[in-house]
Amino acid sequence: MNKKIIGVTLLSIILLLFPITTLAMVEPTSEFYINDYANILSEEVKQDILNKSVALEKQTGAQIVVVTVPNLEGQSLEEYATELFRKFGIGDKNENNGLLLLLALEERKFRVEVGYGLEGVLPDGLTGRYQDEYIIPYLKEDKWDEGIQNGYNAFYKKVAESYNLDVSDINVTRVNTTNTSEDFDFSSMIFLFIIAGILWGTTVFRKDRSTRITSPVVIIFALIFNIIPIVICYLNSISILIFGVMLEMFSLFSARYSNGSSSGYFGGRGSSGGGFGGFSGGGGSSGGGGSSRGF
Repeated sequence: MNKKIIGVTLLSIILLLFPITTLAMVEPTSEFYINDYANILSEEVKQDILNKSVALEKQTGAQIVVVTVPNLEGQSLEEYATELFRKFGIGDKNENNGLLLLLALEERKFRVEVGYGLEGVLPDGLTGRYQDEYIIPYLKEDKWDEGIQNGYNAFYKKVAESYNLDVSDINVTRVNTTNTSEDFDFSSMIFLFIIAGILWGTTVFRKDRSTRITSPVVIIFALIFNIIPIVICYLNSISILIFGVMLEMFSLFSARYSNGSSSGYFGGRGSSGGGFGGFSGGGGSSGGGGSSRGF
């Protein structure tokens, strides 16, 4: 009996010193599509978002959900968004065509979380640029209604157009005009960089087969082919850069030391290409990806 008492006492002391904390993840409201827990949006904006999201879901099955929270309860923005996406069950179960727009007020951060089914429509680079151009400039000035409404409209229009819906009446204002082509296909641009790098590298090493030495020009071009697509697409993951550099080093060393023939793009001294580091990828647990911004 004494041992039980001692055990209970010790357990009580441990719980007092190291309390078990449970993260208070918000629940979806009755409106589901608009959840203003930070209490920063006007009724007019909330009603407009609700009406558009309901109509979009009825016509396409896609769901766009807006959530504002006072804080992230100690979690990272990405972790919170991932759990929230799963908990709300955003998007069709089979199509996984959901989109979450999350604002954390205390941390002053914004996150766009994309379901796998919409990844082709909303790649990471595009979601980042949409935030920079349509949302963040307003949020920096604490203009919550303008930022959320304008950003929502931009994403709503993009998703609706992918389902061939007429949304010509939706007004969107680009605040940051640094990027002049919002719909440019950056995945195609990256592909062109890769092909150009392979062809250029192959040609150089075929001509330089006698030396097998990597010239400074090759290194400069390798860096260009790796870094430019990454910078343009606003990729936030350092792993992409590391992956690209490793591939480039591998291709350069292969060209330097291989003793095979120079025929083919990946054999012998003609194997070196430009960078392969410009791939854009998702990876969010919702199956697609997303992007984060501070304001």
